[in-house]
Amino acid sequence: MKLTHFSDLASLQLRLLATPLHVLLIPFSWLYATGLWIRNQLYALGVFRAQRLPCAVISVGNIAVGGTGKTPAVIAIAKHLQRAGLRVAILLRGYKRKAREGITIVSDGKQVYASATESGDEAYMMAQCLSGIPIIVGRERYLAGQIALERFNVDVLLLDDAFQHRQLGRDVDILTVPATHPFGNPARLLPAGTLREPPSALRRADIILLTHTDTPEVSVYAKAAVKRLAPDALVLESVHQPRYLYPLLREGSGERQDIEVLKGKRLLAVCGIGNPDAFVGTLTRCSPTSVELIAFPDHHVYVEADAQRIDTAFQAAKADWVVTTQKDAQKLGSVMGHQGLPIFVLEVALVVAGRDEEFTEVLLASVGKL
Repeated sequence: MKLTHFSDLASLQLRLLATPLHVLLIPFSWLYATGLWIRNQLYALGVFRAQRLPCAVISVGNIAVGGTGKTPAVIAIAKHLQRAGLRVAILLRGYKRKAREGITIVSDGKQVYASATESGDEAYMMAQCLSGIPIIVGRERYLAGQIALERFNVDVLLLDDAFQHRQLGRDVDILTVPATHPFGNPARLLPAGTLREPPSALRRADIILLTHTDTPEVSVYAKAAVKRLAPDALVLESVHQPRYLYPLLREGSGERQDIEVLKGKRLLAVCGIGNPDAFVGTLTRCSPTSVELIAFPDHHVYVEADAQRIDTAFQAAKADWVVTTQKDAQKLGSVMGHQGLPIFVLEVALVVAGRDEEFTEVLLASVGKL
């Protein structure tokens, strides 16, 4: 199978960090590490105290920026808890949303009230995917949690991207760690690398969810490395399982299609996510003839020039379909309407490999519901 990568700004940071230029950023990483250590020590000594809410709180986060599989993990955990009969709400910061201040109810579980621009990519995607689960964005998670309790009488608050947000107390800390590069890529603290915290921070986690564990030898190495750093944590393996496809532009026929239709197709993958290679890997497992990739920066806002570029690449590759991610769907759809290309969205689900029921039991026990 042919696999081609079109270079783009998505990998600009990594390319720069792989050159001697990263040396200039290392002193800033030392300053960042010092501030991080002081902050964590103040929490450990009780000088800083987390505020508590009268419900169970589960945090899902990571120690590296971008591409760890956190958003599919939050969706999967929310569905686990919902199936167990618990009322769940998801709280997000709303990264890169237009309304940066205040609290926004993106969805009440029945109706979506905010666009991707107003709520942020992940929040909007969750609101589209999840039924019966309110989605709320805001920098102040404690205030957002109060609103969730008052408006929706929830049993569990699920905090997205909150491992470093320690102001709100939680009952369970879950970390998503990609098996392909568990300690960042490159493995240095910001801004010289992609780590938000040093690998030793894994010991604060209760559950470590290894993602992208499709390659056994990679998974074995990552699991051993993680267990050395966090011997008391429950370490689980997971994969991103493709579910089905649906048309990006829903005018006319919007029915889902089985992923089997990708077999033998020439695909142009288009995405603006933290780990575009993982998206390509997921498509590759669906047995297309070829996959060519245009990778934009994470959280990219598509413009008309991007639409023209995609159209040109589609023609040059003699592709059958363009395939994008759920995270990109709304923003890409806003500029691709007039291109007339066959564009499909791939829906994936995070699945805990072989221990799905145990995962649910651990979650319920951790919030005192078992």
